[in-house]
Amino acid sequence: MKRGIVSTGILALLVGLAGQAQASRLGIHGVYSSGGDVEESEVGIGAQLELPINPILSVELAVTKFSDEIEGNDTAIDQDLTSIGISAVFRGPLGPLGPLGQQLEGYTLFGANYNSFDIDKMEADDAVGFHIGAGLNLPISYNMELFTEYRYTFLETEWETELSDMEEDYSYDFGVAKLGLNFLF
Repeated sequence: MKRGIVSTGILALLVGLAGQAQASRLGIHGVYSSGGDVEESEVGIGAQLELPINPILSVELAVTKFSDEIEGNDTAIDQDLTSIGISAVFRGPLGPLGPLGQQLEGYTLFGANYNSFDIDKMEADDAVGFHIGAGLNLPISYNMELFTEYRYTFLETEWETELSDMEEDYSYDFGVAKLGLNFLF
């Protein structure tokens, strides 16, 4: 009997929370990679889709592409990285901002991402990494918001140079600073 009452209560709570879900988001962003093993970054681009589960939790699918330069032994090697990530996003209001009183919103996220490399003079295995991050949203109209975010990825892969057939493990942790625009629907 108790189990049935508790189960019914939890189900009612979940249905109530889902009915108050936040808006879905579709957006674009510019990125600059920094931190970790990034040596010389160029500006990149990306896009994301976020679907709410309840008022504080949503799921985001993001694609980001950026270029970087690996330096070593008097040589510089260019690489392009495409990262496809899925994240759990936890949101909460931070309070009004400015004379118009727009509601500033903060969020944290974590998840996994699939990373594909295109590296000059090397072959690198695609690899799955894990990321954590945080960001801020600022509404600019009823269906648009600006956002800024920093996401850090922990990544291990294997690579092989054209000069040697020997494979080596390669740690490529990186951070990505994002600035973008979301459309809410």
